[in-house]
Amino acid sequence: MLLFFYKTLFFLSSASEIEASCFLGKREVKRYNLLRFRIFSSLLPFLVSILIGSSLVHCWSNPFYKPPVECVSNINNSLCPKKNSFGLILTGVLAGFLYAENAVTVSNVANYSILQSGFLTGKAQTPAVYVSLDGQPGSIVPVDSLSSWRYQLPAPSVTGTFWKLGTRHKISISAVDSFGNIFGSKSINVIKGPNRDTNGDGFADALLSVSPSNAVVGYGLVFLGHGDTGNPSPTPDSILTDGQAGGTYFGDRIGSGDFNGDGYADMVIGAQASPAFGTIGAAFIFHSSGPNGIQSQNLLSGGSYNTLIQGQNSGERLGSVVLGGDVNNDGYDDAILTSPWLNGVSYIFYSQGSSGVPSKNLGAGGLADIKYLGAADNFGSSSSVGDINADGYMDLVVGAPTFNTNQGRVYIFISNAGVLPLTPQYLISPNAQCPPGGGCNYASSMVQLADFNGDSCADLAVTAQGYNTNRGLVFVYHSNCGGTNPFSNTPNTTLFGPSLSTCNGGTNCSFGASMSAGDINGDGFADLLVGANQTANNFGNAYIFQSAGSIGIQNVDLSSGGSGVAVFGGESAGLNFGIFTVLQDMNGDGLSDVLVSAPDPIATGASQVGKGKVHFFKTDPSTGLGNQNLNAGGKATATLTFSNGLSFGNSVAFDQIDLLESKISFLFR
Repeated sequence: MLLFFYKTLFFLSSASEIEASCFLGKREVKRYNLLRFRIFSSLLPFLVSILIGSSLVHCWSNPFYKPPVECVSNINNSLCPKKNSFGLILTGVLAGFLYAENAVTVSNVANYSILQSGFLTGKAQTPAVYVSLDGQPGSIVPVDSLSSWRYQLPAPSVTGTFWKLGTRHKISISAVDSFGNIFGSKSINVIKGPNRDTNGDGFADALLSVSPSNAVVGYGLVFLGHGDTGNPSPTPDSILTDGQAGGTYFGDRIGSGDFNGDGYADMVIGAQASPAFGTIGAAFIFHSSGPNGIQSQNLLSGGSYNTLIQGQNSGERLGSVVLGGDVNNDGYDDAILTSPWLNGVSYIFYSQGSSGVPSKNLGAGGLADIKYLGAADNFGSSSSVGDINADGYMDLVVGAPTFNTNQGRVYIFISNAGVLPLTPQYLISPNAQCPPGGGCNYASSMVQLADFNGDSCADLAVTAQGYNTNRGLVFVYHSNCGGTNPFSNTPNTTLFGPSLSTCNGGTNCSFGASMSAGDINGDGFADLLVGANQTANNFGNAYIFQSAGSIGIQNVDLSSGGSGVAVFGGESAGLNFGIFTVLQDMNGDGLSDVLVSAPDPIATGASQVGKGKVHFFKTDPSTGLGNQNLNAGGKATATLTFSNGLSFGNSVAFDQIDLLESKISFLFR
């Protein structure tokens, strides 16, 4: 019997390799495969008995974790193969079996989901893990004293390589024992999403702002995401301000991107007016410092920024809209700054590599890499980037809501291998529901690119907040994946706001005040979150409209019995609940969670009793997102506040870029 087990174990554990690793030192050897583990599992009870009978336990400080120090050091003793080959083989096989299934885990991204960090993180019960990307030779990563490991994914200024937004990748992770043996391999498939992780812990962070007024300081804030609780931190980890209390509008709009290519998300903050720049406007970029995230800065008291871009003309108000995205496909996010003021303008500033986007003063001879001018139509009120024709390059859409007497239209710029054209190839105007002079203000608040029907091409969602005397609606256009005329003027989906009689004063719903795309159920199709800050008698709502698969989101009319799959309601009237909304996976489970801001303070006499709130609703993997009406017993998973300034949550960074491009083809290829 003993001889039978010895031969079986020799087959399962490859004794010659174990002996070689003991005497030759650590080396990368793939030890076990799934077949061997299945055979071995049937022998486990017998092996445990033999192990105990072998009387090896007294020689080990922890027999299932560390080998004898003497053996690893190649010192002759009874546990080395020369003296007790069977004992070493047996112990190694049992340890390998116990490690195999649960030795290493990934914490920050689920299989077939979107990775929104520059790092892969997890837990392991071995001294190291082995990480391989897309079947290529990998790297051994140490495990710390808390059994945690972290691996940096391709980042151009660190590894010299990068993953394009929306590309599909297979990541293989294995355990590595103290002998250098590699075993227990598992794989996950991910989509490269935008980087929203400022401190490299693997989890997306919430970037929020406190909007200033003429006498109140503005702030940009970072609330860290946490995988253990799934909630953002209750207090900000980073506080950024220019310290000016006199109409600077620092923090009026914020965005994010990895501008210096180090794998950490950075923050861009708009200041459309200030004492220093007047109404020329400016935008500031603050880089992450690494594992400690973006460092708090007060520019009035010696704090610093990494980039300052100043506008060109008085009244231009540069910084009215800010976002990051890799327009020229070099792996570094570029700064996209637009403003609807004057005639309307949109600038793109390319990153210069590891130093990020350079500072520019456009009023003193500085030049943008790309400049688009509007035609007195509020061009630049909204903008978004994504891959409309699935060629691997980011395209640009810009809204102009006052075109044709407030009818509005959208400009489409299709990239040519990373180079955007100087003029738009295509223009979309709304259909008969938004006639000229009708006051639709099409594309006034938001345009969003996302793949709602799973064909790997970014579709376009556009708000028309002014429709039917501010009742509001949202149009969704499916891309035909073409490079010249990718969208029809006739929308595939129309979402109508609620009846005006249920809204503020019976005249204003503001359905479409905000909009964000994400995946709330993990099916790979983009869903849509739409804010309406004056519905429900001015309490405000946010609605989730779920994709129905290859047909995308279906038509809904909230005034005639239609509804979203989940509806969130504000806690009090007049707080502007829903004026900013975000779908973002905060805990790495592959399901988008919900952030809804209510930035207006409650006025009581001459005092301000509240300073704004941001409500967080976590998606439950089992039950999903249910209705949560905060004024009727509903509850948020967490509510964020900030003690300084007013109107906390006036802006939320969500990177208006296509998150779900090509996920479906990945899931079912």
